[in-house]
Amino acid sequence: MALNRGNLGFTTQVGSGVTSAVLTVGSAQTCYVKSILLFNRNQSGTQNAVIYVVENSGGSAGTASTQHEVARIGITTNDTFFFEPAYPITLNANGDTIQIYNEGTQTDSLNVLVLGDKEV
Repeated sequence: MALNRGNLGFTTQVGSGVTSAVLTVGSAQTCYVKSILLFNRNQSGTQNAVIYVVENSGGSAGTASTQHEVARIGITTNDTFFFEPAYPITLNANGDTIQIYNEGTQTDSLNVLVLGDKEV
């Protein structure tokens, strides 16, 4: 199969105190996540983000929990962080997701972009 290289979707905003799926596998296409770009839009302090890799639940998106955590990152004001694992995270079943929890208490969101390859 051929690979479609680049971003795996568009920028997703994750609000304070919210967990959002930033990538969901569909149509039985395997996704290889090479990096996750996180930007802290907060003007007044550090935001913490938790990255989850969540397997599907009966073909639908599963619920993030502590067993799915792969990173917790503190991102300073107006800063960008690149999470780049040594080997791509492989998601290969409908409903597998990458989810981000924004621990922030401010009203500003985190902007998240997932980069990698997808089989087409």
